[in-house]
Amino acid sequence: MKVTVIDCSVSGHRETYYKQFAHTWAGMGYETLLIAPDGKHIQDTVAFQPISAHPLLPLPAGKPLQKKLVVLRNAMIRLQNLYRLRRSLKRQHPDLVFFACLDDMLPTLAPLWLFNLLLPYQWSGLLVQSALPPYQPGMPDTRPFLRSKNCVGTGILNEYSAKDLKAFQDNILLFPDFADLSAPATTYPLLQELKEKAQGRKVVSLLDSINFRKGIKLLLESIPLLPEEDYFFLIAGKSSLTAQQENDLRTFEKSRSNCLFSLEKIPDESCFNALIAESDLIFAAYKQFTGSSNLLTKAAAFRKPVIVSRGFCMGQRVEQYGTGQTTGEDNAGECSAAIRSLCTEAKTPLHAFDRYAHEHTVEKLITCFNQISKHIQ
Repeated sequence: MKVTVIDCSVSGHRETYYKQFAHTWAGMGYETLLIAPDGKHIQDTVAFQPISAHPLLPLPAGKPLQKKLVVLRNAMIRLQNLYRLRRSLKRQHPDLVFFACLDDMLPTLAPLWLFNLLLPYQWSGLLVQSALPPYQPGMPDTRPFLRSKNCVGTGILNEYSAKDLKAFQDNILLFPDFADLSAPATTYPLLQELKEKAQGRKVVSLLDSINFRKGIKLLLESIPLLPEEDYFFLIAGKSSLTAQQENDLRTFEKSRSNCLFSLEKIPDESCFNALIAESDLIFAAYKQFTGSSNLLTKAAAFRKPVIVSRGFCMGQRVEQYGTGQTTGEDNAGECSAAIRSLCTEAKTPLHAFDRYAHEHTVEKLITCFNQISKHIQ
């Protein structure tokens, strides 16, 4: 059987997903082709072809009319990308097309018959953001296209969203939110700088892409409530902040002796893991984030407690598995108390980390892929 794995994203975490999906299908004995932006470090058992796709336009914040126009333009870009993909797949004749991120590849506004025409192959994939607002007919939405006669199953990362998706697709599969657990890069310059400046204080880290949805405001409001001589705060990752927001962050950093802010992309997963390993606590109290995050998997693998926003998927998991504490999204007093508790008082049982990490191993993908393959005709 021929399987073609497809993704169009250049994001580091997405790269982890699509390469692992391709390697898993190949490891199960299927003839596998990966169509994606990057083919580095792909195993010999996987063929590679660069993807030809137009990137989706970012949605402007605080501009409702412009946002609507961008949504419409993106709807056209999605259809154009599917048309280009169809021409490429015509040469391959795959038995299964597997999308590493259905969120970016499915249409949002189109008749279902047109989608079936553009993608006349059996397909499956991962719907990364699956906890979505209630469906409103006529509004841009990927979910109605899960009803396609060619869909043989949809993977999700958020177990709490499965029930709502059943209205669109019967075969919903819970994928592990696995992570790249490469050995930490001990020579990473930022790691060395962190060690020198922290000087043995408890390190609280906010990592990955840096924007205000990641809870930066909450963290900055919590920092002054904790003694500088005991705690050190790291913010590291590629910034999508405005110039003014970056200046404000720099000003805050310079005003204190217990902060290190690096607003540049973390080079690779080994460097990312080095920062995780050096931290005492991972801050992930995101604002209104309904999805899963493999940062929880990394933290569990390195046995680091996490602080997350109460509610939604991440908060429910942390409370269920006991791998950290939850806080209100805008409550600096509660957040600082949780940081103090996790760093000095509440010792997270090691079995809690191990149990969570076990639930999100790459090996569990094989079970999911076997269930998909059973539906292929």
